[in-house]
This record gives sequence, C-alpha cells and structure tokens, in this order.
Amino acid sequence: MKQWGLMLAKVGVIIGIYFAWFFTALYIFNHFIYQDNAWFQQNTLIFIVFNDIVSFPLMYLALKYIFKVNIFQAARYRKMGARALVLSLLIGLGAGLFTVAFAQWPGIQSELVQFNVLFDYLYRVEWYVFLLFLLLGNIYKETLFRGVLLNAFRGVLPLVISIVLQGILYGVLFFTGDIPLSIYGFLGAVIFALIYVWFDSIWAPIAAQVACQGIQYILWHWGPKTDNLPVLITGMVISLIIIVLGMFLSKREVRNTSTNQGAINL
Repeated sequence: MKQWGLMLAKVGVIIGIYFAWFFTALYIFNHFIYQDNAWFQQNTLIFIVFNDIVSFPLMYLALKYIFKVNIFQAARYRKMGARALVLSLLIGLGAGLFTVAFAQWPGIQSELVQFNVLFDYLYRVEWYVFLLFLLLGNIYKETLFRGVLLNAFRGVLPLVISIVLQGILYGVLFFTGDIPLSIYGFLGAVIFALIYVWFDSIWAPIAAQVACQGIQYILWHWGPKTDNLPVLITGMVISLIIIVLGMFLSKREVRNTSTNQGAINL
C-alpha cells in the first residue's frame, strides 16, 4: 500500500507541476514575451522551448526534495552502445516516414483532423528554433514520460500496463480533446517506451524522437507532396517494415547481450 501511495503521489505531483507551470508559462509568454510581428507568428513553437527549459528544473527539484530521487539515475541516463543507438535511430526514422506519408492522405488533410495544424505549428519555424525544440524538448519529454511516469508505474504495476498508462497520459497531456491526435501520440509513446525498456537508457527514445521529428521537418520543407494513394500506401508499408525490422533487431540485441533483464519477457 505504501508503494501505491508513493506512486500516486509522485505521478500527481509531476502532473500537477506540468499543468501549473504550463498555464503560468502561457500567461508569461503571451503578456511579456510574445510580440505581434512576423518572427513570432512564424516561430510560435518558441513557447514550447520556453516551457520545457523551465519545466525540467522544476521536475528535477520536485523529485529531489519531495521524493529524494535523483532524476538522472531514476530516468536511466546511461551510456548506449553503438548498435542500440543505430537501432533507435532506425525506428525513429521509420516512424517519421510513416507519419509524413499518413499525414498526406486526403482524409487526414480534412479540416476535421488536426494533423496538419499540428505539423504546421511544429515545422514552419526557423531551423534554429526547431533545433532547440528537437534537442531540449525531447530530452524533457522523454524524461517526463518514459523516465519518470513510466518508471513510477513500473514500481507497482506490470510492465505492459505501465506502458499503456504512460501512453494514455502522453496522448492526453499533449493532445487534450483531440482523439485522432491522442491515438497517434499513444501509439508513438508505446513504441518509444519499448525501446526505452529494452535498451534501459533514456537516450534510446530521445534518439528515436530526434530521428522521427528531424526527418519530418526535412520532408515538410523539402520533401515531395502527393495525394496519390498507391504512392502513399507504398511509403507507409515501407515505413512499417523499417519500424518492425528495427524493433525485431532491437529485441534480439537485448536478448543477445542480456543487458536488460526486465525487458526479456516483454
């Protein structure tokens, strides 16, 4: 019962800090930082960078002084092997290519689905703003969801249930009220959680996210645009093959090296 109480307290505090600072940051940004000019209109993603830069230290301090937890140890900031890094990048690349192809489907282009609104918000920005988001944002996001929340759940729940719960939270916290985007976020969170568990290093999902969003940014600006369904289906199938192959090789790598006993039975 004590473990359950500790888990609920930790999750409650972290989510509470997440929302408390997010709305505070939104107020500060809108009233004291944002300027009604062309740069800010194009680079509104800078708000997320601002939010994440402060959110990470707040999360670190809460875990350290309330729960006596070192976030870097708890989240498993551990060195990765070269093969693990390559496989993480491969999975992220496949996920990014799949998303780009999926987002160009005529039905997804509909105003009823917010994929293009999201992608425009993320990828219309200047490259240096996106680079800050890509690196700092993914370090914060992966530490929060995989390093903190997933591990909090794992302390009292089976691993599969823990992965599902962190996926649900990921979809809800990032895409509140939008069901298609929440499902999209959930599926991605499950994939990134698996490679986190398999390789037992927070750098694995961070690398995958960097590859995933990096290729999306490149293709958003310089990639081909098409509504040809056979072409899009082919692209999605190839992307799925890359993802499945990467995950198969990742699981085999874990079994061969026996570096993560907690992941062997998943």
